[in-house]
Amino acid sequence: MDERQQAIRNQIRAVVIAGDCDEITYQSEWLGYMPFPVDHWVEHQGKTFSSDFPFDWTLEDLASLERTGFLEKLEAYENPEDRFDRCIRYRVHVECA
Repeated sequence: MDERQQAIRNQIRAVVIAGDCDEITYQSEWLGYMPFPVDHWVEHQGKTFSSDFPFDWTLEDLASLERTGFLEKLEAYENPEDRFDRCIRYRVHVECA
């Protein structure tokens, strides 16, 4: 686990403990044609908090946290017509932090 993933893990852990709910949701969507990028964010109880993550974080960082056991994927949806339209729900295991 690198420093960026540790920072993300620490932020997720703090939000989950403070909110007394162990689930987070990753979402992404394509904002349109160039020069608009794909936007992605993480929510806890309906509120986005990933703006506090390091600026260069990616979905692979969450996948890495899943491999460590910190995150457990509960449900995943990807629009078959738009691979950028995703929603992934995770359970957070704070004891693994």
